[in-house]
Amino acid sequence: MDALASRRSTRVFTPKALRTVSSSQTGSQTGSPTPRTQSPQPRSMQEPVLVTTWDTTMPVVAIGQSQTGELHVLDAQAPIAQRHAVVFGMQANDTLVFQGICDICVLKGTVRVYEHESSGQWDRVYSPVSHPLVSLRAQTQTKDEAERDAEAQRMYELWATSHNECEVVVAVRAVDCGLEHLGRVAPAYASLFTGSVAADSEQLVQAIGVPGMTPMRTVNAGVQVLQTPEDWAQALDQASTMPQRLDDGFEPIAPVYAVAGAQGQGKSTFSRMLVNRLVARFGRVFYMETDLGQSEFAAPGALSLTLVSAPVLGPPFTHTGRTEAYHAAYMGVVTPKNDPDRYAACVLRLAQVYRDHVRSERARGSPAVPMVVNTQGWTRGLGLDLLYALCQSVCPTHFVQAYDPATSDASLVDFATVEGCDPQV
Repeated sequence: MDALASRRSTRVFTPKALRTVSSSQTGSQTGSPTPRTQSPQPRSMQEPVLVTTWDTTMPVVAIGQSQTGELHVLDAQAPIAQRHAVVFGMQANDTLVFQGICDICVLKGTVRVYEHESSGQWDRVYSPVSHPLVSLRAQTQTKDEAERDAEAQRMYELWATSHNECEVVVAVRAVDCGLEHLGRVAPAYASLFTGSVAADSEQLVQAIGVPGMTPMRTVNAGVQVLQTPEDWAQALDQASTMPQRLDDGFEPIAPVYAVAGAQGQGKSTFSRMLVNRLVARFGRVFYMETDLGQSEFAAPGALSLTLVSAPVLGPPFTHTGRTEAYHAAYMGVVTPKNDPDRYAACVLRLAQVYRDHVRSERARGSPAVPMVVNTQGWTRGLGLDLLYALCQSVCPTHFVQAYDPATSDASLVDFATVEGCDPQV
């Protein structure tokens, strides 16, 4: 089997370039896995960068909550600690970057976060400084107003009393989920979700800050902001909107998306974004984790198959709620180097479990659930052989390759040599 190598490139956490492929050239390189940290960090920015474009002159309504649970409008100068939520307007393409944890509900229009288009329901968003900070972006397109729960509806009514007209209206609610108190038991993580407020962000914090959520006007060196570069957006659009292929019986084939690339190329981040796009389209998505050293939903050292039915809006250690651990194989190591046969067998087993589920769903007349496969970052020598074996096991209908155009061209998997595997662009 020919060995290939692949990579990718970046910026304000501009993740690297991507390719979706059907087949490609072959080359030859060798290598071995190297030790890695749990969460590879994007390159630091060298100077403060403007990341929030939301204007503090936009209308804002601060909301308090009585002991009986009644919501009421607070004075604009009321202490942030008294705020239960804030409701504010946004213009199309406005961005808001923050550190902390909060619930957001888009009362009017659409906001995109982690490639999830939030509208009408409460979404919990986690933005720790250990990972690229989350950015909310108001969208230009509008949707029909979604049904709101009682609390969101009451907030919208309080907003309406201010007689403000905005394209997008967002409610941000304070939460107490426990993670914000992590520093009490692990002092090293005391500033994970809370930090000091920079002078240029004080007015922003006073306008729309709530307990546990700190908006940031700029970020300094050492702090990254998650953004979706143009080539990522194109790949996500292509992968999440492409019509499903049909089998010989004219039944839709469940899409299987394999995401590959060398270490630190953003595969996990891209996979997370792709999951959010697919949840919006299909309602449920299987996530197959084959990266032993950096698992999204399971413990390190395990290969897993997880059923996801809600958007993923934070780093791996924040994932809770609407996910179902469907199947797993524990190897107890962070690299398959010393037992590649067992690794390949575990991947094959997970693929079989997924196919069994697809068959049972089809027998009941239910739509097939797509699957996203996050691969390991070892793409040379034996690592590339394992990637070929993985492709033969999972038979991807779509293949996404992360690579670094600044250092080399991407030599992609030659699917002509992989039996029964013919992914499309």
